Amino acid sequence: MNHRPVCVKCQREMIPAKNGIGVLDMTDFGPYKVWDADLWRCPDCGHEIITGFGCNAIAYIGDENFDIALDAYRRGSGLVESRV
Repeated sequence: MNHRPVCVKCQREMIPAKNGIGVLDMTDFGPYKVWDADLWRCPDCGHEIITGFGCNAIAYIGDENFDIALDAYRRGSGLVESRV
């Protein structure tokens, strides 16, 4: 990433709130893949976004480490579900 995210409402650069948060892509048929990303927060209004995704997903449904990755994020830095 070459520039910090900017809050449209406050016109302030956001700050990193948590690195290494898990993002679970959800589809019509259920969970699909797990990403590692970063949580950013506006220092004024507190609005949060997730950005800084890796180049590839950490795990895909059907991988032997899929459930392990989900559990690790749930117990650790947190897991957010991404729905279309």
